[in-house]
Amino acid sequence: MNCPRIGAGWGDVQNLFTQLFRSEGYCLDSAEFDGVQIVVTLRGDRRFTPRCPCCEGAAAINREEFNTARDLPLGPVREVRVRCPALQLKCSECGTCSTLRPSLIDPCANATGWLMKAVSQACRRAPPAAAEALFGVGASTARHYDKAVLERTLPAPRLYGIRVLLVDEKSVRKGHGYVTLVLDGESGELLYMAEGKKKDSLGGFFDLLSSEQMESIEAVCIDRAGAYKACVEGNLPGAGIVYDKFHLVANLGDAVDEVRRSEWRAAQGEGKKVVKGSRYLLLTNRENLAPDRRRELRELLAVNENLSAAYVLKDAFKRLWDYVYPGAASNYLHRWCGMAKASGLAAFEKFAGSVLAAHDGIVAYCRHSFTTGLLESFNATVSRVITRSCGVRDLKYLFLKLRQESL
Repeated sequence: MNCPRIGAGWGDVQNLFTQLFRSEGYCLDSAEFDGVQIVVTLRGDRRFTPRCPCCEGAAAINREEFNTARDLPLGPVREVRVRCPALQLKCSECGTCSTLRPSLIDPCANATGWLMKAVSQACRRAPPAAAEALFGVGASTARHYDKAVLERTLPAPRLYGIRVLLVDEKSVRKGHGYVTLVLDGESGELLYMAEGKKKDSLGGFFDLLSSEQMESIEAVCIDRAGAYKACVEGNLPGAGIVYDKFHLVANLGDAVDEVRRSEWRAAQGEGKKVVKGSRYLLLTNRENLAPDRRRELRELLAVNENLSAAYVLKDAFKRLWDYVYPGAASNYLHRWCGMAKASGLAAFEKFAGSVLAAHDGIVAYCRHSFTTGLLESFNATVSRVITRSCGVRDLKYLFLKLRQESL
């Protein structure tokens, strides 16, 4: 079947195609439309002298092998293909053999660079499966394009001049599939990611750093329940260890909820109805509650002494973060732990004991002027990226996607 050439009687269109598919060593030969797809054919430019990539000497063309690559849809035409010869070259001076392809076509993906870039941009805002409706490529192909573009365009992690590190583990798969994340505490840039949440998972990051890069690090923020402390102390003996504020507040919330469950089990009749469903009231900051919910909270605390004590202790603990002097913060922390132990609430007694054991890492928060809010917001970003990608199949690809967001 003879396909009509778009260039015949369409000078402006042919001119456009000539500009679009310009590539060193190649020129437009034809553009044909068969009613379903457009096939753009390129040929070698005889005015161009192929050069050896090693010595820049003139190279002879041994063979031509035609390849076909996918391109962006053009208006209502969804199928656009670029057909061009891959030139097999041999240098007459150094004898090196090489292959010359049009620069607009990716040699590994059989697609044009602008198609891959467009798919990559779409994958940042929509699931990879959406690329099929937009560009006619499947989800796995879209991930392949996106990963290739990110590998080429994202800068290497900036490892010089780091003052603060934020370290945390994040579940990325069902069945406790964790990764260790390391962020710059000032810029929020993701510097490193490794599978697992053990000492060795973080150790790989310090292996990347020079002694000069390590010396600039003043503080490292970690979860007090994690396994990272020994690794940080072994690699950064001069850096301060700060326990993550948000993990501590979350642990405190667990203690409040344990008191609530204990009170519900002990209550009878109408008492169970009063305690049931009060978790939101007890864990939400008072200023964030609607007026009618604040009234419900007051009524709950008025009829249950233990819940009232737990709520007062929860609010009092948060004042610790207002202190700017370590000595004052230490005194307040000891007073709070004394109140928690005197409350008679088993969950708070246990929490107070663990807080005293982590005293230095908690008080160190006053010595270093940074917030762990970047880490918590980034955890939300990790969840969003994983959900949009419909799960994790490739940890290296996940690292690239997360670095893209952090930058």
